[in-house]
Amino acid sequence: MHYDIDFRTADNLVRTLVGTGIPALDRLLEGGFECGLMHLFYGQSSFHDDLLRAAVWAQVPKKRGGLESPVIIIDNSNMIDTLKLADYASEFDMNIEEVMENIFISRAFSSSQTYDLLINHLDEFLDRVPARMLLVPGLPDLFTSEGLDTNRAQQVTHLAARLMVKTLEHELVTLVSTRSPQPPRGLPPVGRALASNAQVHILVEQTPMRTVYTLTKHPSLQVHSEYQIRHNARFGVTLPLDFFFEDRPSI
Repeated sequence: MHYDIDFRTADNLVRTLVGTGIPALDRLLEGGFECGLMHLFYGQSSFHDDLLRAAVWAQVPKKRGGLESPVIIIDNSNMIDTLKLADYASEFDMNIEEVMENIFISRAFSSSQTYDLLINHLDEFLDRVPARMLLVPGLPDLFTSEGLDTNRAQQVTHLAARLMVKTLEHELVTLVSTRSPQPPRGLPPVGRALASNAQVHILVEQTPMRTVYTLTKHPSLQVHSEYQIRHNARFGVTLPLDFFFEDRPSI
């Protein structure tokens, strides 16, 4: 039996990046989402808007930093907002109808539906739709809300491993999220399996004036934070007192 073994040095490793549609996230990830990696968003649920932006930006031509690709969304959080999608399409100077036609959505209402869609139908979705981006918002949330017993924990472990394999196999940009409350230690509240299989972790936090993104895990980048202003400062705006005292991650 003969095996072909090919070695490459680290300086020849090419990272394929795609823009996020959000300047602060592009800075955080030094160019954008990386193809072939699972990205996990957690923290405050404002990241839903970030995921919707990503779904639109993925369709931008490659020369502008997009994937020029359709998007598949397995929605476990009921996060789809067509008005925001239309707004982002206009912001990115894209045809609204074409953007909507290239976002393929399957809604899951229970953990069993989530499991069935990803285990039994994901290959079919990827065969039918030439998507390079896969969104699975709220992946573990239905499992935890229904009671994370041994069986459901094993299912989440199975889903996490399968998503990582399919992400690598198809060179996808896979974005996963959870709305579960963040534990005191600041770790993603998704269990060890999903936290391990997702190679990139992004913590999203909000202050009265800023959205703060912290990269808490990445295979090649250090832990650091970036932020974007939520509202334009105006003369005469009074901030709440706790704005000056609340704990915020160092930037």
